[in-house]
Amino acid sequence: MLILIIACGDELQGCRQKWAIASGMQSNGLPPTTTLSGTEGFWSYTAAALYQRLNTSAAGLDGAEAKRRLAALHQQERVRKPWQRNLLLLLSQYRNPLVLLLVLAVVLSVSLGEYSNSVIILTVLVLTGVLGFVQERNAGRAMEQLQLLVKTRSTVQRSGKKEEVLIEEVAPGDIVLVNAGDIIPADAFIVSSNDLHVNESVLTGESFPSEKFAGVCAFDTPLNSVTNAVFKGTSVVNGSATLLAVHTGRQSELGQLSGMLQQQGPVNAFEKGIRQFGFLLMRLTVIITLAVLVLNILLHKPMVDSLLFALALAVGLAPELLPAIVTITLSAGARRMAAKKVIVKKLSAIQSLGEMDVLCCDKTGTLTKGEMHLSSVTDVDGNHSEKVLLYAYLNALFETGFTNPLDAAILRYPQPDVAGCSKQDEVPYDFIRKRLSIVANIRGRGAIMITKGAVDNVLGCCTQVELPDGRTVAMQQVKPQLDQLFGGYCAQGLRTIGVCYKDVGDDPVINKDDEVDMVFLGFLTFTDPLKEGIESSLGQLTASGIRVKLITGDHRLVARQTATHIGMNTASILTGDVIDRMDTTGLQRQVNEVDVFAEIVPVQKERIIRALQRNGHAVGFLGDGINDAAALKAADAGISIDNAVDVARDAASLVLLEKDFDVIRAGVMEGRKTFSNTLKYIFVTTSANFGNMFSMAIASLVLPFLPLLPIQILLNNFLSDLPALAIASDRVDDELLQRPRRWDIQYIRRFMVVFGLQSSLFDLLTFGLLLYVFHATPEGFRTGWFVESLLTQLLILQVIRTQRPFFKSRPSAYLGLASVIILLVALMLPYLPFAGIFSLRPLPLLWMACILALSLLYILMAEVSKRYLMRKL
Repeated sequence: MLILIIACGDELQGCRQKWAIASGMQSNGLPPTTTLSGTEGFWSYTAAALYQRLNTSAAGLDGAEAKRRLAALHQQERVRKPWQRNLLLLLSQYRNPLVLLLVLAVVLSVSLGEYSNSVIILTVLVLTGVLGFVQERNAGRAMEQLQLLVKTRSTVQRSGKKEEVLIEEVAPGDIVLVNAGDIIPADAFIVSSNDLHVNESVLTGESFPSEKFAGVCAFDTPLNSVTNAVFKGTSVVNGSATLLAVHTGRQSELGQLSGMLQQQGPVNAFEKGIRQFGFLLMRLTVIITLAVLVLNILLHKPMVDSLLFALALAVGLAPELLPAIVTITLSAGARRMAAKKVIVKKLSAIQSLGEMDVLCCDKTGTLTKGEMHLSSVTDVDGNHSEKVLLYAYLNALFETGFTNPLDAAILRYPQPDVAGCSKQDEVPYDFIRKRLSIVANIRGRGAIMITKGAVDNVLGCCTQVELPDGRTVAMQQVKPQLDQLFGGYCAQGLRTIGVCYKDVGDDPVINKDDEVDMVFLGFLTFTDPLKEGIESSLGQLTASGIRVKLITGDHRLVARQTATHIGMNTASILTGDVIDRMDTTGLQRQVNEVDVFAEIVPVQKERIIRALQRNGHAVGFLGDGINDAAALKAADAGISIDNAVDVARDAASLVLLEKDFDVIRAGVMEGRKTFSNTLKYIFVTTSANFGNMFSMAIASLVLPFLPLLPIQILLNNFLSDLPALAIASDRVDDELLQRPRRWDIQYIRRFMVVFGLQSSLFDLLTFGLLLYVFHATPEGFRTGWFVESLLTQLLILQVIRTQRPFFKSRPSAYLGLASVIILLVALMLPYLPFAGIFSLRPLPLLWMACILALSLLYILMAEVSKRYLMRKL
């Protein structure tokens, strides 16, 4: 009832059996002339037939037709219009079942002739809902504008011209152009392709890329065996293609699976904590209100009044603005983070960033400048070799996979003579083989298969070595020499790869199984200077309570040299081959002690993150490559950059506009501020608010009249919530930003007990003052207590918002102004002409002075209690 929390959905694996036999073409909600008829899969048609059936051409749709088709799809898929979303958001403000019960009780009282109070109660309820709606809507609009900056786009061809559109704006019949790293925006037919390999693990669970090419498949081909079509949500690992979009949105295979699963992202620690807090208050609210209702009825008090009082009490206990406060606070944090070059894709990720105490990152572009330079090209004796350069250059020139800094550095090197050379075939790089092969026709030498990649992986597919004089010898003869040379390069911190080749004769078509019996040729070494000031940036993160761990695919010696230069702990380095031999428990023991992980493959990144999480850490992961998507999803705070490949940016919950540790630290500070401001509202709710309502419940049982009328409870609740809306802009003390803070429901319970009972104590003193000293009438008692209750809730906010003495920490301008205004309203309301509407009457000045004195005494006592409690936070 209280919280904007979504339970974690099931994994897609439970529905992958659906991805077996093609069930035919689905309607896209378009006119009959633009959809396929029959039950055949679109992969069983030729391109010409699909052009005709989708009423499109190789030039693509025109802009107007694309918009018309999207509108038809939205109508069929029942995409909500803005006014419908606004209406649902407004209604959601009243989804609290206690509020609905109160409305029902008001209707009941109207039927019994109680008109005036019922109208006032409904008015206050409506105003409370509208207030939350306006704030949430504005926060939501701001977030939408920020997220547009990092939304994934696709390249389409419309009317023969290329243009960039959001993935959601790709229409059936669009011509789509994709390259390595792109996310496929629709179920689509391959019109043409160039060495296209696609990762379909999102649908099949198979991590090894599938090769795709133009052609026609049988209509009953299982989808995981279709080679001439690609499917929405999969990603391009290698190559490029021109596609014809057929199914988009919910009509795609992924859309149908997602619809069946209604899958949501995992719930983070903060969301779980808010849910626990909501359940805690719900249990207390139900117990207290039912007890009050039953006992008041047993004491023969009016039935309708007792019911309205109990329900109003329940609404007063429940922090009905908590969803709005959380959304407003997070949105304000997101806007501040955007100003510091961090774009938030998922609001709850702000809290995760604030909780983060471990940050895992790669080396290139994070610790280093990301500016690879080819340092040397050597044969097996360590001397410069033009042949090694030619073969490495051809490999880099002809590969069509994702852009990587090593190939870019090779292509920037003085170009060898490649005239007359042409490409025949390619086996793309993957993170298991760690190598890339191409077949090139080289003038005078025929078809040569050239492979380059991680040195150990390249040496593993070689049986011979070419010496500088052109002779070849068996690998075992020179292997020690090669290892020594390679080790020397790594010890200097040089990124090193190997190059090998073999003659493929008249069979230039290759696959990964052909990477055997090759001839090792030589080495390429690269330099990538450390970023200026990186040691200082790491030191600031460490001082902020965040431990940085380096996870790299580089050789252990290169990783050690880099880590040593920036002051990281290199006493122990964990390598990928060792991790492979570890079980989950063993890895969990090691990850806490080790800060450098080398020779790591993508699946191991996720294992490392999971192990850290099982050890109780909130883990951030910074990645921008195709191989980082799984780790980004697994991390509590998945962080990518705006120029990352689509799959990485899509998997991340936060996107940096600049890949820099200082930007991350600024985002962490904003996350901690947001976390602190959210807790302030919760602390206020569990102190004066809870204490006052608890006292009122007790008073209703011993007094011959209701201590407050339902309308007075709701007005009190409404006025006290107004300053809380300004909490999102409040300042946070520097000492609260020095270390990560985690959700602690046990601490909140202790806080509730101490401050709630303390608040109730002063309420009882107010009761005694009004009843036994001033001999107040029921109207005077209610007015006096209304004022005291509102004053204590306003003043306790000033105390709880800081760990310092409240007079040494200045609130934000908005919070200070809102508090002062409501404080004046509380003091003046009984004397205003319309006070009678709320059954309030003017108080003698002596009464008001005593109430103020009690409120100030309460604040002083709260200061003492705060020092004890907040020392433990």
